[in-house]
Amino acid sequence: MNSDYSGCSPARAVSSATLLDLLHSLPEPVLFLDASGLLIAANAACADLSPRGATAFSPGTDFRRVCAALFPPALAAAAALGVTEVVSGRRNVFVAETCISRREQHLWFSLRAVRTQDPGMHTVVSLTDITRQKHLEEHLQHDAFHDTLTGLFNRAYFIGRLERAINRCKTDPARQFAVLYLDIDRFKLVNKTFGHVTGDRLLMVAANRLLKAAGERDTLARFGGDEFAVLVDEAAGPDEAAAAAERIIFRLTPPFTLRKQQISVTVSIGVVLGTSAYSHPDDILRDADTAMYSSKEHGGNHFTLFESGMRVSTARRMEMELDLCTALQSGEITVYYQPIVSLLSGRITGFEALARWRHPRYGMIPPLEFIPVAEETNLINVLGELVLRRACEQLTDLSKKFPDAAGMCMNVNISARQFRQPDFAEGIRRILAETGVAPGRLCLEVTESMLLEDAASSVTTMRALKDLGIKVVIDDFGTGYSSLSYLQRFPFDSLKVDRSFVCSMTETRQNREIIRTIIAMAENLGLKVVAEGVEMAEHRDMLMALRCEFAQGFLFSEPLDAERLETFLENRAGDMAPPS
Repeated sequence: MNSDYSGCSPARAVSSATLLDLLHSLPEPVLFLDASGLLIAANAACADLSPRGATAFSPGTDFRRVCAALFPPALAAAAALGVTEVVSGRRNVFVAETCISRREQHLWFSLRAVRTQDPGMHTVVSLTDITRQKHLEEHLQHDAFHDTLTGLFNRAYFIGRLERAINRCKTDPARQFAVLYLDIDRFKLVNKTFGHVTGDRLLMVAANRLLKAAGERDTLARFGGDEFAVLVDEAAGPDEAAAAAERIIFRLTPPFTLRKQQISVTVSIGVVLGTSAYSHPDDILRDADTAMYSSKEHGGNHFTLFESGMRVSTARRMEMELDLCTALQSGEITVYYQPIVSLLSGRITGFEALARWRHPRYGMIPPLEFIPVAEETNLINVLGELVLRRACEQLTDLSKKFPDAAGMCMNVNISARQFRQPDFAEGIRRILAETGVAPGRLCLEVTESMLLEDAASSVTTMRALKDLGIKVVIDDFGTGYSSLSYLQRFPFDSLKVDRSFVCSMTETRQNREIIRTIIAMAENLGLKVVAEGVEMAEHRDMLMALRCEFAQGFLFSEPLDAERLETFLENRAGDMAPPS
């Protein structure tokens, strides 16, 4: 209930008859009181306010008793006081907001002193129905703090609750809390494979499961996309926070059945313990986000508790992104080449182009560090084009210097972002034309997971490449889906057995049988096989026994820059041969 007293001046005196005529013409409830607070008259609309109808508003009834029957106790007492104040002349106006719970009707209630030609008529009472406005206000307030898709709280509401938790912890350090920040791994793949309608349905079902995982006092919010946050109101330490994360993983692990499709997902969770050291919600959310991305490095269904050292790692990553922009313009990015050899003849049949970054301050930065940074931004497109162009230029240069290299192929890795560009095939054709490389000498390496993010589009792009005469290689085979149906669907020329299989083939017979199966499958599909990571003569001998055609690895040569590559080829002038 909201109420107010005002000291505004009463209106100019009017006739009682005029007021009574006006009273009965109004559609909203209006009443007149005398100088004692007794009812003089009420219009027909008042009858709807009380179960007793018009009898509740009989002339001579003390309006304070009417208030007690109509309104909640708090307003009834305030209204009674208001009547006394107005009729006594101590106040001219009393206003309040109330709700008649019997009808769920919100009313704006006002008492106003009037000056009439009849001194017995003293006060006018009006009750304005504001139910629609109240419902609109409630709807707007709900929308302001709730996510429209899932019905969960949104980021704005969550931050407000988090601010209160921080302030409470400042005054009472013993009352700690925890924030869990999570997202659904590879959710974009769900959208692209099954459509956005299914993706939205997945988010709604996931939200319901998260509600079941959260405690009664916890606050659960959707931050947008597939990202959610949980404020664990009472978390005395890491054990309670870990238990909350484990409940979430447990709830989200069972497959989702959506539109007759079964979809399994995993989540990555970052956990921050809220202590009195934090002052702002943004600081906690930043650290939770950092921990979540650290958790992603461990695979799905994993949670990571934030540690201060992670901030250093994040700062280093941001610095690397800025430095990478400079490196792409200043020539710090170079290309190394690792020979691919025929296991039957021992001759070099081609090369794989590998990006390298020689940082002026940190020295040589491994690709595993800067490639993921480039992939998270549009820098990967610039980097990919740079490597592709230099590799083609190098192949042309080698063909001029070494006649035996004229038929060799150049393998170049392609990122998912590059591959999804609408004009990707045309861009490749242009680079080949500008560098003078025949399309049949270029092999583009792609991964299974990359192709499956948008299988229909991938098939179209691959066919466009094949029409140009460019070869396509499936890289890291065996680490993704490795489905025979996908191998049949996509027009590959060859596949590369992942180094993890090659390195472990000497350990057990089972590992060797995996490679044997991959080679046999490739033969049946007419695909060539290249084994990566061949480091020992024993690896080479086993692969030859399994009838693997080609290999690359440190046993034959480490990746070489352009200058050392030429020296390497000069020393092995008789060992060069184009692939069969």
